[in-house]
Amino acid sequence: MKPGLAVLLASVYGLTIRILFGFLSEIMQIMGIVFLALIPAIVGFVTIYLMPVKQLTSKTFAFFMPWVTSLILLVVTISLNIEGAICWIMIFPFFAVMAGFGGLIAFEIKKKQAQKNAEKSDWEKPTSLQVSLLFMVPVLLGFIEGERSLVPKEMTIRREVSLDATSKEVWKQIIASHETLPSEPYGGSMSNLMGFPRHSKTTLDTAAVKGKRMVYYEKGLYFEETISQYEPARKLVLAIKTDPHKIPPTVMDEHILIGGKHLDILEDVYELETLSDGRTRLLLSSRFYINTPFNWYAGIWAEYLMKDILQNELDRIEQRTLRSQVRALSHNDLHTRDN
Repeated sequence: MKPGLAVLLASVYGLTIRILFGFLSEIMQIMGIVFLALIPAIVGFVTIYLMPVKQLTSKTFAFFMPWVTSLILLVVTISLNIEGAICWIMIFPFFAVMAGFGGLIAFEIKKKQAQKNAEKSDWEKPTSLQVSLLFMVPVLLGFIEGERSLVPKEMTIRREVSLDATSKEVWKQIIASHETLPSEPYGGSMSNLMGFPRHSKTTLDTAAVKGKRMVYYEKGLYFEETISQYEPARKLVLAIKTDPHKIPPTVMDEHILIGGKHLDILEDVYELETLSDGRTRLLLSSRFYINTPFNWYAGIWAEYLMKDILQNELDRIEQRTLRSQVRALSHNDLHTRDN
């Protein structure tokens, strides 16, 4: 079988399994070991196993050729709106590597068959039993796995910045209602480039415990935050509530939906400290949880993206504080001239 046809058939297999898992999502988890580890390994295995032995020039070829199949699946599922771009970007390295391992297994089997003068394998003309097993075994294992492999894990990410301003000046910007201006850093960050909506505005009804703060992002994403601890110019703790059913489906992929089964943000904390030189250290931390079978991998991406989001918030506060100082100086200059 020609390499191009082998890649095409393996891609069709992967796409069919993805659609099947999506259709049976109530009983099988796409964010599970079977789909994230076994399925890509099978996709890689099929890609290499369907190729003639003379095309399998090296283990390197066998490992990386399934990456082409994985890339095709990425493009097709994003184009058909089956998967979101941000989800694929995060999972693609893991998916491709697992596909590569599947390719290596197929490579070893094919080489052993060649040594026994079995140039044509049974898979040149697959039987209905082989095809059935190829589809039914992953589905059966996915059904058995269910949500058993999901492991919830809490994480806390922190970022800080030192500002040339008093704690009162910084605090004023933290609790102020505001809209993101074109000059503020609300675009160009990695999280935005990967599809996370950009911040648009923040409102606060009451600067006190039980006060409600609403943080709005583009595409209809918003967070409802309740003040649980309020110490003026020192500390602000916000309990976050997100209703995933109120987030438009076009905003985020269902597998990384905030407030959903696999990800939720629980609490944000702003802490201010006056330094010896009169500057203010602002620490922003966010507590959230992830719930996947591969938290070691998901945690890497979660930490990276959350740091990026928190840094954007700190940058906005710094710019607003600077603008406030400039306006205050201008006002003082005008007042001095008038006197």
